[in-house]
Amino acid sequence: MEELLRQILSKLDNMEKGFLVFQEETRQRFEQMDGRLTEMNGRLVGLEREMGAVKERLDRMETRLKGVEARLDGVETRLNGVETELEEVKETLHRVETQLVDDVQILLRKIHEKVEEKSFEIYALNRRLHHAEAAIEQLQSKL
Repeated sequence: MEELLRQILSKLDNMEKGFLVFQEETRQRFEQMDGRLTEMNGRLVGLEREMGAVKERLDRMETRLKGVEARLDGVETRLNGVETELEEVKETLHRVETQLVDDVQILLRKIHEKVEEKSFEIYALNRRLHHAEAAIEQLQSKL
């Protein structure tokens, strides 16, 4: 029986040694895992900082883009105003061209009428001049 107790104690000692080895290995693994977790935590903190910096830059970019959009809206409004004024200028120019053509046609008709009027007077003066020249020739030939 003593022998049996010794065997049991021996086995229990072996089991205890195995358990202690297992416990030490587990403790080392946990320490490694803890070290890795600490390292990962440090990396995560670094990533969070970088993400914060990226977020700030994106926020600034969004603010700038909103400013650009506002300026573009102003430019678009001004451009629409310029387009409207250009259309008005085109319409006015078309009216002026049409009026000028009508005015030139009226002036040409009046000039034509005056020329016709004066051509009859010139014709009459020309006939009188011929009569006067003929009379002068007759008088000169009598002298």
